[in-house]
Amino acid sequence: MGRGMSEAGDLSADIVIVGAGMGGGHLSRSLAEAGRDVLVLEAGGRKTRGEYLSDFFLNPVKGPQAPYPSQDFAPHPLDTNYDDFYDQAGPERFVGAYLRIYGGTSWHWTGFADRLRPEDFRAATLYGRGTDWPIRYEDLLPYYREAEIRWGVAGDPDHVWGAPRQEGDPYPMPPIPASWMDRQIQSQALDAMGLHAAIFSHARNSVIYDDRPVCCGNNTCVPICPIGAKYDASVEMDRAVKAGARVELQALVTHISLGPDQRVVGLTIRRPDGSTQRVTAKTYVLACHAVEVPRLLLNSAQEGAPNGVANGSDQVGRNLLSQWNIDVWGTVSDPVYPYRGPQQTSGITEYRDGEFRKDYAPFGTSFMNNGWSGNSDATKLSEELIAQGMRGEALVSALNEQISRHVRLNSSAETLGDPENRITLSDQKDSAGIPKPRIAFTVDDYTRAGMEVAKTVSTEVLTRMGAADIQTNTPYLSNAIIGGTTRMGTDPAGSVVTPDLKTHQHDNLYILGASTHVSCPVNAPSLTIAAMGIRLAEHLGRVAGHE
Repeated sequence: MGRGMSEAGDLSADIVIVGAGMGGGHLSRSLAEAGRDVLVLEAGGRKTRGEYLSDFFLNPVKGPQAPYPSQDFAPHPLDTNYDDFYDQAGPERFVGAYLRIYGGTSWHWTGFADRLRPEDFRAATLYGRGTDWPIRYEDLLPYYREAEIRWGVAGDPDHVWGAPRQEGDPYPMPPIPASWMDRQIQSQALDAMGLHAAIFSHARNSVIYDDRPVCCGNNTCVPICPIGAKYDASVEMDRAVKAGARVELQALVTHISLGPDQRVVGLTIRRPDGSTQRVTAKTYVLACHAVEVPRLLLNSAQEGAPNGVANGSDQVGRNLLSQWNIDVWGTVSDPVYPYRGPQQTSGITEYRDGEFRKDYAPFGTSFMNNGWSGNSDATKLSEELIAQGMRGEALVSALNEQISRHVRLNSSAETLGDPENRITLSDQKDSAGIPKPRIAFTVDDYTRAGMEVAKTVSTEVLTRMGAADIQTNTPYLSNAIIGGTTRMGTDPAGSVVTPDLKTHQHDNLYILGASTHVSCPVNAPSLTIAAMGIRLAEHLGRVAGHE
């Protein structure tokens, strides 16, 4: 796995990558397989899947962060401390969940493996909303394909979610089957509404692939797949190490140093015992998440960069992106048998793209196989029924009768990039002594209008299925979708990196990940992060050829 903790002294490599997650994993593997000298710096540590599972079982809070304890020397959010981890500037509460571990946040991602649509790259031109990307769908096609092969994507060739596939470009695996609940939602509600459901593309095995087992339906994809059927970036990092990449764990990067010519001349890393080391390279790549990248850049203010590294135009931390979510749930007339299979297998195909995007935000509606709010529902319901005096067979019968009819629909609407939605540095410091991220976020009327349509559609679905106890929650920001804080563009006045992900101000500093994305529309950003990592490796190979 590499050397882990190093001996005292400076470290160096041809290319240094900060972050061992989705972006860093794909980039480091591609570079190492091309024979490049690569060093990956990971702020957190590494455990086995079994150790993470043990942490999950012991944690009474079963949220997405439950299996992954935070470490004081490199803290990440916990399910119980978002309002302490983030300095909340409001008005919306930010609950972004990410990890600092080997493999990164992909350990607890849903596993959606969708490409962005061609239209997503041109939303401003087509719909007058948001900002166009400086690249197009066609620019990423070969890299999307390579990422899908690495992951092993299971998909339905009859529905590609708006992202055209070329001839000879099949999904690597057959689709994950639709659940019984998926089919009942279609037949009992969507048919009469003129709407359609389709199976999602998944980064989880429908057949044995890459020596990983087939998904067996544990229904705990978030927070952890207990058997490794769902892909995560530790797979990519292992391949990188096998190809020769070095990894330094528990190596928190605290500062980026610039030379008089504005090139990066070194990084400072801090170890858990408080000692520091200097890391030098020819090329530096920040791939450490859309919260931590701007935080590091801003924390590296110095002579020649008084507002932080790569921040000459005051764009670092701005245009923070997320998605706006709502849940609608109820008890339907007939059993649909949730709480089994992947947590989401199908969703409504409509409302994800179209001319309506001129008027309201696109949204994706998923059918939640994990019932009303996850596996803890059985415990909550048991307590209620026991309090009513039920015991033994009567209790079991009542549980089965009610839980089998739980249906929940989750909808996520796009938020637009806004310079005032941003990350800055707080006056407060975290347990590592680094200023906390201060988050300001406002949801605009465009996004709210999309969510109202989503709520109406989901309510009608449940009504048609016989639910009389329909409930909804207050819309909330996604804790999974975070991007946009160092966006790409051709104009340095409105962006931080070029279309090739090089920072406008520093010739040897690159940024990789969702922080460079111009938008986070309905499809998840993970496959695009992976594709951009493979693409960046190719670019760095061309740059090296001219050195």
